[in-house]
Amino acid sequence: MSEQSIKNDNLFYKDIIEPLQKEQKIQHAYLVETNSIEEIEPYITLLVETLFQCKLDEKKLTKEKLHTLIKKQIFPDLKILKPQTNVIKKEELLELKKSLEEKSVYNGYQIYLIYDAQKLNASSANTILKFLEEPEENIIAILVTNSRYQVLDTILSRCQVLSLPHLAMKKEKFMEETLLLFEKISHYKEKNLFFSYNELLEKVFTEKEKISKILDEIQILFSELLKEKYKMKKLEFISNISLQNLEEKQVLHILSVLQKKKEELQYNVNMKLWIDSFFLSLMEV
Repeated sequence: MSEQSIKNDNLFYKDIIEPLQKEQKIQHAYLVETNSIEEIEPYITLLVETLFQCKLDEKKLTKEKLHTLIKKQIFPDLKILKPQTNVIKKEELLELKKSLEEKSVYNGYQIYLIYDAQKLNASSANTILKFLEEPEENIIAILVTNSRYQVLDTILSRCQVLSLPHLAMKKEKFMEETLLLFEKISHYKEKNLFFSYNELLEKVFTEKEKISKILDEIQILFSELLKEKYKMKKLEFISNISLQNLEEKQVLHILSVLQKKKEELQYNVNMKLWIDSFFLSLMEV
């Protein structure tokens, strides 16, 4: 996505960028929700740049130089955490905190940017919560997630939530296995999920690494289903799925199960028992 196409996005500019530029009412923590963390990165970059510019001494650093350093991800006052696994570990956050103990190189803001915030487990979520409860002056947190519903309420309540422009949801974006599992789960109240056990075992639950990717995509789809309820967005390619099939509390439960089962895949689990537990957990509500 080009920088110009982002600048042409009037909604993004009017709702997010222009208020920051004009009013400069900076919050100590933001939670950015998007349905495509990878493709939304240019928007995040512009948001970060705008925040830095609100306290920029151009005698020390020009806007042009700031733009270049941020784009190359080498700006010293910007710390970026991109998890390499399905769980953000406590140790990663402690290391991040330590890096923020150093004084700002340009006497402005320090910003730490955490992608995939839905991957915070109980331990790491409590660690980041301590950062947010006692915010330090001139330190800004930006958490990026594909589902606010998978972020602790205690964290969510301490952040200003920004919904960045959602990218077009196309059927081709998702694996066939993901769409099959999504359909089966969405109708589990009408047809017991165990009736599809053998089919899903053969077509979906095959390789451990692939299962993890499928669960990631399923989370995106169910998060979009909740947005449909609030008229934020409609699923464009699955017309027979709606919250008429599932209540809101059931979708939230499903999202919770998906996150928990993804975390379990990080360990040496018995896949037969894991799959059985996955099915049983989904049908508890």
